[in-house]
Amino acid sequence: MNQQRLVELLQASQIPDTQKVKAATAELRKDFYPHPDALLGLLHVTVSHSESTVRMLASVQALRLVEKHWGKIAENQKPSVRNELLQAIIREQNAKCRHGLSRVIAAIATLDFTDGEWADLLPAVLQLTNSDEVTHREVGSYIIYSLVEANPAYFEDHLSTLFELFAKTIRDPQSRDVRINTMQSISATLMLIDSDEDELSVSTVQEFTPLMVDVLKDAVEAGDDEKVQQCFEVFQTFLAYDSALLNRYFKDLVQFMLDLATNTAADDGVRSQALGFLAHCVRYRRLKIQGIPDMGAQLMRKSLAVLSELSDDDDDDEDNTPPRRALAVIDQLASDLPPRLVIVPLLDEFQSYATSQNPGQRKACVLALGTCAEGAPDFISTQIASIMPLVLNLLKDPEQSVRHSALVGLIHLGEDLASSMSKYHDEIITTLVMNLDAASTDESNEKNAEIIRSVCGVIESLAEGLRSGVMAKYGDSLIHRVGAFLSHPDPKVKSSAAGALGAIAASIKTAFIPYLKQTMEALSAYIVAESGEEELALRSSVCDAMGRIAVGVGAQEFSHYVLPLLVASEKALHLGNPRLRETTFILWSQLATVYEGDLGDSLAGIFKGLFDCLEQEEEDEPEGQDGLVDEILKKGKAKDPEDAEEEFVDIMDDEDDDDDDDWDDLVGVSAQAFEKEIALEVLGDVIYAAKDKGAPYIEKAVELVAPFVEHSYEGCRKTAIGTLWRSYACVSEVMEAQSGHKWEPGLPLKYEISPHVAKLGEIVSTATIHLWQEDADRDVITDINRSVASTLKACGPAILGQKDFLIQAASILKSIVSRAHPCQMDMNEEDEQDGAQGSSEWDWLVVDTALDVLIGLASALGSQFAEIWATFEKLIAKLLSSNEAIERSTAVGVVAECVSFMGSAVTPHTSTLLRPLLHRLSDEDKETKSNAAYAIGQLVYHSEDSNTYLPAYNEILSKLEPLLQITDARLQDNAAGCVCRLILAHPDKVPISDVLPVIVDLLPLTEDFEENKPIYQCLYQLCKYSILINDKITFEFAS
Repeated sequence: MNQQRLVELLQASQIPDTQKVKAATAELRKDFYPHPDALLGLLHVTVSHSESTVRMLASVQALRLVEKHWGKIAENQKPSVRNELLQAIIREQNAKCRHGLSRVIAAIATLDFTDGEWADLLPAVLQLTNSDEVTHREVGSYIIYSLVEANPAYFEDHLSTLFELFAKTIRDPQSRDVRINTMQSISATLMLIDSDEDELSVSTVQEFTPLMVDVLKDAVEAGDDEKVQQCFEVFQTFLAYDSALLNRYFKDLVQFMLDLATNTAADDGVRSQALGFLAHCVRYRRLKIQGIPDMGAQLMRKSLAVLSELSDDDDDDEDNTPPRRALAVIDQLASDLPPRLVIVPLLDEFQSYATSQNPGQRKACVLALGTCAEGAPDFISTQIASIMPLVLNLLKDPEQSVRHSALVGLIHLGEDLASSMSKYHDEIITTLVMNLDAASTDESNEKNAEIIRSVCGVIESLAEGLRSGVMAKYGDSLIHRVGAFLSHPDPKVKSSAAGALGAIAASIKTAFIPYLKQTMEALSAYIVAESGEEELALRSSVCDAMGRIAVGVGAQEFSHYVLPLLVASEKALHLGNPRLRETTFILWSQLATVYEGDLGDSLAGIFKGLFDCLEQEEEDEPEGQDGLVDEILKKGKAKDPEDAEEEFVDIMDDEDDDDDDDWDDLVGVSAQAFEKEIALEVLGDVIYAAKDKGAPYIEKAVELVAPFVEHSYEGCRKTAIGTLWRSYACVSEVMEAQSGHKWEPGLPLKYEISPHVAKLGEIVSTATIHLWQEDADRDVITDINRSVASTLKACGPAILGQKDFLIQAASILKSIVSRAHPCQMDMNEEDEQDGAQGSSEWDWLVVDTALDVLIGLASALGSQFAEIWATFEKLIAKLLSSNEAIERSTAVGVVAECVSFMGSAVTPHTSTLLRPLLHRLSDEDKETKSNAAYAIGQLVYHSEDSNTYLPAYNEILSKLEPLLQITDARLQDNAAGCVCRLILAHPDKVPISDVLPVIVDLLPLTEDFEENKPIYQCLYQLCKYSILINDKITFEFAS
C-alpha cells in the first residue's frame, strides 16, 4: 500500500475545494479502504503524523475499518500495533485526538476480548487511572469509558470493580475531565444493572447521584459548556433506565435542576438544559413527579416565572431559550399530570400575572394558558368564566407584544375550547377586528404583520366552533377584511389569510357560496407556484384552504374547480417541498370525502401518489460512516483545519449525543416518516370515502400499510392501524350493502360473511393484537381503541370471530381500565400506578376510549355481552365511586350504553348496578347526574328483576323531580326519558297525572334527541291503552 498517497489523500480532503474533496473520497474508497493494509496505514498516521487534524481524520476512518479488517491482520503484527496505540495515546497532547485513539483501542479490544486476547490492556489502563500524572488519569478514564461503551456486556461480571474505581475517579481532585469521563462511564454501565437482582449495584449507583451533581455544579461554575452538556446527557440517559437507579435522590435532583433553571444569574444554555431535563422527567417519570408533594405546582409556578422573561424580540422559531423551554415544561405538565396538580396552580397565579405591571408576566400567563388547553381542555373549559374576561383585556393591552401573545394563546384555546367560549364569541370577534384595524395601518411593519397573522390564526382555530348567529353577524365583514390580506406584500400574511378563509368556509358551509368565485379567483394565483421557499409555502396554505372551501360549499358548487385543482395537486408532488406534499395529500382526503371517491381518472393518480410515498425509502440520521469527507460534502463546503477539528468531534460523538428533540421519541424520525404518517392517514380517508370505487386498490393498500404497524415512529404505527381498520370497515359495509343483510348482534354470525371480509379481518386483527398489548405509546393505544370501537359499532361482530381476538381484546381492555397497560406506566416501571392519585386528561383518554370499546363489544354481541360484563363489573364499580367527576360520569354513561345493548341479559346484575346508580343520581357533578338518569331508565326498562328495582321507584322519582327543572348537562332530557322508561316498565307505579304535564312541557327536546324515543313511545302507549291522561295533555299531544 502506498502510505504516502494515503496521507496525501487525507490531507486533500481538508482543502476547501469540493471537487478535490470528492476525488479524494472516491480514491480512498476504491483503492484503499477495501484492503486490510489500509487499517494499518491509518493507524500509523493516527499515531505518528505531525498535524492533529490529519491524526483525527485517520483515527475516525480507522475506527470504521476495525471490525472489517482487524481480524485479517497478521497475528504477529497485532502486539506491536496494540503497544504502539497505548504508547501514542499517552504521549498525545491533543485531547480530542486522545479521544479518537481511545475509541479505536476500544473497538479493537471488543474484538480481541472475544478471542481471549489483549489480556494486559485492562491492567495497563487501570494503572493509568491510578497514576499521579493528571494526563495519565484522563487518558485512562476515557479509555475505560470507551471500552464500557463499546462492549458493555464484557463488564457485566466486573461491575463491582468498575464501581470501586468510579468511586475514586469521580472525586478526582485535579481533573474535571476525569470526573466527566467517570460520569459517562457510569452512564454506559446502566444497561447492565438488573434492579430486581442486583440491589448492591443499584445502591452504589444511587450514591453516585450527589457526586454527579457536584460534577455538574463545578462545570457550571467554570463556564465549561462542553462539560455541562456532557453532564446533562448523562442525567438524561438515567431517565431511559429503571427509575430505581435515581429513586433515592430523585426529588433532590429535580429540585436542584429546578433551582438551576430559575437562576437568572446562570448561563441561558445551562438553564435551558435544566428545563429540558425537567420536561423529560415529567414525561418519563410522571408518576414519580406526581408522588412528590407540591412538585407539580412548583414546576408550574417556576416555569411560569421563567416564561415571563420572554422579551419583545424573542424569536418564535428559537426554541432553545429558557422562556421557550419553560413553555415546553408547561406543555408537558398539562399533558402528563392531573389538572388539579398543575392547572390549578396556574389559575391561582393567572389574575395577578394578567394584571401585572410587568408585560412579561402578562404575556406569560396567556401563553401558558393556551399551551395547557391542549393537555387539559376539559378542566380549563370549566374555568372559562373566570379567565376569559382577563384574556379579553389582554387582547386590548396597550403593549403590542402582549396583544400578540394573547392572540397566540387564544389560537390554542380556540382549537380545543371554541364552543366552551360561546358566551364570549361576540367580544372576541370585536377585539379581533380592533387588532386587525390597528395592524393594517403600516403593511411594511413586521410586528403589524405578526398581529395580522395571529388574528387570522384565531379565526381559523375558532371558526368551526363559533355560534351560527355570530357567523351570520360578522361573517361578511370578516371575509372581506381577511380577503383583502390575500394581496398583502408578506407571503406569510397571505398564507394566514388563506387559512382563515378556508376555516370560515368550512364553518358557514353553503353561506360561503356568494364569496366562492371571488375567493377562488384570488387564491388561484398562488396555486401554480413551482419554485421559491416562500412561494411554495404559500401554495401549500392555499391548497389546504381550497380543500376546506370544498368541504364547506359542497360537491356541486365546487365542481368547476375540482379537476384543475386535482391536476395541479399531482404536479405539486414533484416540486420537492415536503409541506406541499403533505397538504396535497390532505387535499385529496378532503376532495375524496366531498365527492365520495367519484373523482374520475384522478382517483387512480391519488392512489398512485400515496402508494409511491409509502414505498419510498427512509433516510436514516447520518452516522458518519464515511467520516469527515462526506460530512464536508453534505454541508456543501469544506472546512478549515480548526473547523475540521470540531467536525471530527461531532462525528465521533454522533452515536452518543442525544439531541433533546430526538430524545422525545428515543429514536430519530426521518422526514419521510413524518410524510408517510400523513399519507397513511389520508389513504384510510380515501379508501373509506371511495367505498366500492376504491376496491381495485385495497389489496395493495393493505399490503403496503400492514408493515407500518411495526414502524419505529409511533405516528406511523398509529395511522397504519387506523387505516387497516377503516379498510376493513369499508369492505365490510360494501359487502353488507351488496348482500342486503344487515348484521345482527351475537356469535356465531347470523349471516355468512364473504371470504374477502374474513381474510381482511384476519390481517387486521393479527396486526392489532400485538401492538394493542405491548405498545407503550399513549396515543397509539388511544387510536387503536377508537378504531376498534367505531368498527364494532358500524360493522358488528364479524371480526370478533377471528381466532382468540375477543378473548385477547377483553384482556387488553381490562389492563387499560385497571391502568396496568404498558402505555400507562413510567418508562421501565411496572408497579407505580397504584400509588398515583388522579391522572392527566390524556392518560384518562386512554381509559375513556377503552371503555368505548367495551360499549362497542356490547353493541356487537348484544345479550351475549353479559358474560364479558361480569368480568368488568368490579372495575366499572371502582370508577363509579371515583373522586374524579369525569371518571364517574363516563362510567355511568358506559353502564347505560352497555345495559341498552345487553337488554334483559342485564337482569342478574340489577342489584349490583342499581344502588351505585341511585347514589350518582344525587352526584354533585351535573354530567354524572344526567348520565345516571339515563342509566337508571335503561336498567329499569330492560331488567326483569322487578323485585329489586320496584321498591326503589319512589326514591328514583323523588331524585328525578328536581332534575326536570335544571337546564344544564341535558338533565331535563335524560330525566324525562328516565321517567318515561319507568312508566313503560310499570305504568301503575308512577303518578302519571302528576309527572306527565311536566314532561309534555319540555317537548320538543332540544339537546338529547335520543330521549324523544322513550317519551313518544310512552305517550303512544298511554293513549293506546287508554291509561288516564287528562284532557289538556291529550290535546297538546295531538297538536
